[in-house]
Amino acid sequence: MPAEFPTARHTVRFVAALACTALALTPLSGALAQTVRDAPVAESPLAGSPAENRSQEIADALDESPVYVDPAYANAIPEAEQERIAGLITGSDLDLYVIAVPLVEADTWNGDVGTLLSVVHDRRGAASGHYLAVDDDIHGEDFGGGLTAHYAALTSSYGTDFDDSALVQLDMAVEAALSGDPEAAYDQAVADYQERNDTGSGFGAFGSSVPPGAVADWLFAGLVVVGVALLAVPSYALYRRVSANRERQRSRAITQHAAFTNAERAQLDALVEQGAQDLIEVGERLSRLESGSTLREKAQQHLRTALDARSAAAVVHDRMAGGKATLPDAVGVLVLLDMAEDAIDNAARGPRAPAVRRLPCYANPLHGTLTKVTAWREFGGTRTIRVPLCEECAKAVRSRVRPVVLPAEHGGRTVPYYEMPADSSVWAATGYGTLTDDLVERIQRGDHTRNVRSR
Repeated sequence: MPAEFPTARHTVRFVAALACTALALTPLSGALAQTVRDAPVAESPLAGSPAENRSQEIADALDESPVYVDPAYANAIPEAEQERIAGLITGSDLDLYVIAVPLVEADTWNGDVGTLLSVVHDRRGAASGHYLAVDDDIHGEDFGGGLTAHYAALTSSYGTDFDDSALVQLDMAVEAALSGDPEAAYDQAVADYQERNDTGSGFGAFGSSVPPGAVADWLFAGLVVVGVALLAVPSYALYRRVSANRERQRSRAITQHAAFTNAERAQLDALVEQGAQDLIEVGERLSRLESGSTLREKAQQHLRTALDARSAAAVVHDRMAGGKATLPDAVGVLVLLDMAEDAIDNAARGPRAPAVRRLPCYANPLHGTLTKVTAWREFGGTRTIRVPLCEECAKAVRSRVRPVVLPAEHGGRTVPYYEMPADSSVWAATGYGTLTDDLVERIQRGDHTRNVRSR
């Protein structure tokens, strides 16, 4: 399969030409040998790779070189060629990256090249990037705007008639991406492809070796096949395009973020550890504040707020320490500690200074508290909510693209945390404190350990 399923018009031309040619060659095809690929198929090393390390390994490697080639592709894309391609990319101003990794159903990315690229991009933490993936063919994915890799991958597919070595396809894709106008390169590749495949059925090449009566029979049969193709292929192509787009959007919305956070235990452990360290630091700040000079009444109120928030964070953290750690809870601890620190800072300010409270990004509190209240209209609907979002998430929702959301497990599926029922997640019910101001009170009454009653 090419990087994107060809358009219906191109597919019709392609299948029609193949159908006629195949019918013409049928009596002569018995002597043809089966074509064997030059490079042997290497056993994928991913089946036994730890899921928590693989994506980060590739992301880290791309920080050193824009080309990452798995050892399984060492023969297909030798080291010298890797360095040559990396040099071309490095010498340009394009954030282009090449990943050559064999994919199988049981690997880290469930055999899906779109998920591979999405996860690695998220792991790199970059705002934008263009990626070419080498598997059975070239797949292009663009993040942060533009269709550079998309058109480059299509160019290599059409330019090689959808069948050539990995290195030849990769060379053509990289050349198109760096051309400055990959869409024009794609258009030219399609035009050349049509010219190569629209030159006739090739009957005249066989002359007297084909009985005259058989030619008429084959021609009639070929017309029948073409007629069926003209009716069936456009519908099939449209179905594949719609299905592919739907699956791609689903993967971008959920799967990559699930792999980026939930599926990697190491990151969850790091967040839990960070919560433990922050609990100690906030506790020390509170101790110093309490042991200092007598506080005014307003400062005392802020101090009580800080103590309550820190206590709520400790309750959630202690529950995770009992072996029930989840990503939403780990993030919740950090949000509660941010609330405690804000209250401590407010207590230290003068009595006339306005209280300050930072709001985390509603889509994903891990994005931080540099947020701005933004209108977010639901996908496929008309309802709109106004919630604090970080700059990147605000830009995404304005472009009608789902931002990089915080995932949660619910009913055996990975969903955005805010799509969980309010009575089964205190974080969804409050938006981590961005929708209501009673998050601490809900934690104190135990709503994080049982179904909560949404108010």
